[in-house]
Amino acid sequence: VLIRPVYSPQMWQCWSNDAGATWDTAVRTTFPGYAQSMIRTASGVIVVAHRYPGYTLHLSRDDGLNWDQGTMIDYPCWAMGCTIEVEPDVLVVAYMNSCYGDVPNLSKVEKSPLLVQRVRITPDGIVPD
Repeated sequence: VLIRPVYSPQMWQCWSNDAGATWDTAVRTTFPGYAQSMIRTASGVIVVAHRYPGYTLHLSRDDGLNWDQGTMIDYPCWAMGCTIEVEPDVLVVAYMNSCYGDVPNLSKVEKSPLLVQRVRITPDGIVPD
């Protein structure tokens, strides 16, 4: 599991070996982030999508022990989303982009559009699909 304590810029992670009945001590990851979603692909890659910085995807190929440097896929002002695998190692990443403040001539819906990207996991990382 990945968590972010309210005043920590870093993500934290901990593991359970008994389907979530108990958890070990949380430790810092190697990357910052907020509002994460996490999935494991059919090939076993763990993918974490999160905001800050930008909207970024991180990959782990060893059950979360190590993470890549991350791939920023967008620069929304504020976002939270969901990621699904639509075919082996192909993901659809949907996220809301919300603009803070008063933006003239924009409706509430226009200030919070739903954005979607399709990406592929390769041996070298994330690429557009």
